[in-house]
Amino acid sequence: MEPKVNVFVKPDGMSLDDWQSAIRRQSAKNEKMVLSYVDKKRSLSDFQVENLSSKRIYKTVFYGVGSEWNYCSCMDFKTNHLGTCKHLEFVRNYIADNRLRVGHELPAYSSVYLSYVKDRQVKIRRGSSCSEKLLSLSNDYFDEDCNLKSSVSYLDFLDFYASAIRIDDTFRVYDDAKDYLREAYDRDRRCRMLEESYPDGKFSSVLKAKLYPYQNEGIRFAVRQGKSIIADEMGLGKTIQAIGVAEVLKKFKLITSAIIVCPTSLKYQWKREIEKFTDSDCVVVEGDHLKRKTLYEAAPFYKIVSYNAISNDLKVLRRIDTDFLIMDEAQRLKNWNTQIARNMKNVQSAYTVVLTGTPLENKLEEFYAIMEYVDQFCLGPFHQFMNRYVLTNESGKVFGYQHLNEISEKMGDALIRRNKKQVELQLPPRTDKILMVQMTKEQREVHDECKVSVSQIVTKWNRLHFLSEKDRKRLLVLLSQMRMVCDSTYVLDQISRNDTKIEELMSIVKELVDGGNQKMVVFSQWERMTRLVVKELDEAGIQYEYLHGGVPSSKRKDMVVNFTERPECRIFVSTDAGSTGLNLQAASVIVNLDLPWNPAVLEQRIARIFRIGQKSNIQVLNFVSQNTIEEDMLSKLNFKSNMFSGILDGGKDEVLLEDSKMEKLMQAVGVIVSEDENNSLQNADDLSDSVYETTNTNSTVSDFVTSTMTDDDDVQDADMIRSSVGKFEGNKENVVVADPQDVVQQGVSFLTGLSQILSSPEKTRQLVDSLVEEDKETGKATLKIPIPDKSAVLNMFSLLGNLMKQ
Repeated sequence: MEPKVNVFVKPDGMSLDDWQSAIRRQSAKNEKMVLSYVDKKRSLSDFQVENLSSKRIYKTVFYGVGSEWNYCSCMDFKTNHLGTCKHLEFVRNYIADNRLRVGHELPAYSSVYLSYVKDRQVKIRRGSSCSEKLLSLSNDYFDEDCNLKSSVSYLDFLDFYASAIRIDDTFRVYDDAKDYLREAYDRDRRCRMLEESYPDGKFSSVLKAKLYPYQNEGIRFAVRQGKSIIADEMGLGKTIQAIGVAEVLKKFKLITSAIIVCPTSLKYQWKREIEKFTDSDCVVVEGDHLKRKTLYEAAPFYKIVSYNAISNDLKVLRRIDTDFLIMDEAQRLKNWNTQIARNMKNVQSAYTVVLTGTPLENKLEEFYAIMEYVDQFCLGPFHQFMNRYVLTNESGKVFGYQHLNEISEKMGDALIRRNKKQVELQLPPRTDKILMVQMTKEQREVHDECKVSVSQIVTKWNRLHFLSEKDRKRLLVLLSQMRMVCDSTYVLDQISRNDTKIEELMSIVKELVDGGNQKMVVFSQWERMTRLVVKELDEAGIQYEYLHGGVPSSKRKDMVVNFTERPECRIFVSTDAGSTGLNLQAASVIVNLDLPWNPAVLEQRIARIFRIGQKSNIQVLNFVSQNTIEEDMLSKLNFKSNMFSGILDGGKDEVLLEDSKMEKLMQAVGVIVSEDENNSLQNADDLSDSVYETTNTNSTVSDFVTSTMTDDDDVQDADMIRSSVGKFEGNKENVVVADPQDVVQQGVSFLTGLSQILSSPEKTRQLVDSLVEEDKETGKATLKIPIPDKSAVLNMFSLLGNLMKQ
């Protein structure tokens, strides 16, 4: 019996491909699948395999272990370069277990197929009954290795196919081979059409707009490629380029409809842009499911729908077909394990344009996931990609990346990216300033008390390399609260008001208002902080617009128009709900009252005003509380920025993480507490719960703070913390009753951590030393177990006593 394989870390002495093949053999044994013959009388090699979990059915062809003619219709087989997959391994096991006869190694009929063993290649398999006439004909089109000659065009191949059928009516060409050749032919045809219709490379005639040279280049690139990513830096006009691609394809009569999928907040902005720049009709797909189903089939050329809505529709419809698909803000789909990301792969389109200004926000794997929506073969098999570009330690933890510029070369035919430095435009100067702000005594006390608790948790992690569920939740809450209190104690409790950022902001606002007609955009991640800002603006009599997550998307258009066109409206206050899509270039000053964890989100904010069409000098003011988690974040953000530039902007070719031995979360908090602080805290096992109380709600603390740390627009409203985080003073009267599921979860976490400790002799000794106390004089040993308090022990013994009486 083959030993169990670790799916995360490659075993020593095993090659990369052998490891990946072993994982698929393991999956074939563990997953529930059923097998049936396609046509047993006709072939003993053709099967259907149904995965009972996903309800998907795959065609598999099995001629024997290692046969170059084995095939499966699943995407894993087509992209992994292994020549196998879990479905083929399941067929292999089924045949062996049931002692079935496998089909002949060489079938009688001849066929043309697409090989996926390495790079895709059209090949011919000459059957056992291949006639001399068919052999002679095929030699004119295929080389001695059975590969289609590079000089053979798609039209030439169609001539060959017609002739082969006349010679032998059993001859066949498989659909994936046809599609592969047709794609190349269609690309050549689009190139010819571009040259004939737009020899000067300018597309202003299809749009009611004057396009910049790089925008013409982007449209040309996307039309030529058919499926591509436009990853221009934010503010360079990706929307109008995507609309231009649609209009060109429409003029070529290659498409009759287009679906635009975007975040909910941008639906009506897309509609406005389409109506402004084209004569095409469009409709926003919204309402209940039945209404949306009707709108997908409606007459308007453009259908605009949110990611959430189309994901829900795909659960029912299974798939949606369109000629042209535009995916806006595609970085939202960086995690391919999310339901929306998986469902989006069921939108079938002949042409696709993916728009993202930040294709790489946190991890290299995210970039791979986005590329899959355009070209699943571009970056090669995922396991080879990770092995080549991602650096890991002996335990499989990522500590850096390498050969980043090589990735840029690979994706040259699928992705186009320009930044503001590259485009030949005279953009106004941009000045970025960090304004260090002192905190009040009350803010400092809360911040530093949280920091002590974070230090204790980090120390525990460094010693045990394990955190209980309770400690993990507390860590996330503490980090979030440290960031919140840097803005104001009001963000935590909605009662006290201790802050200095608001005062600093208002002095800048009044100077701006008194000094001329400039406009300003003010961003904060926390909705409660923006409430304080608008309260001060009201008291000062300064007109403003205020956008947060609770504002319906249909009203955001009017807010932008008011801010842009009304001279007396000087300030636009927004949470990160307005950090993408909005055009606020009427402003020339942007104030970030707090820094997001992700540098890409910071640039998204700035790109609201620093974009094409801006004529004023731009000032970016970042408020940072001195000697706090905010100041520590400035250095932490640097790694992510370097990785981004290494791949997309020709920057550093190798980037190392700051600490290769910590989990992802611990890497993020490691910069908050110094090594000296960690070493000085020896009593980390006795973590006090006195800093902040938590309550048990449907929206857990962990879910809230995790989403906050990843800057998800849909959950950034700080009001949500009311249900998960108590008042910052810490009310001891709020006793939390344990939920049975939480108890089970904590038990599982405890057993998992204990098993990890006991697997190491050194850690086992450390555990024993921490629990056993030995009297130096008598030599007697005592078992010492930390407890919350005496009442907990009394309750436990009382319960045991009652059980024994029964």
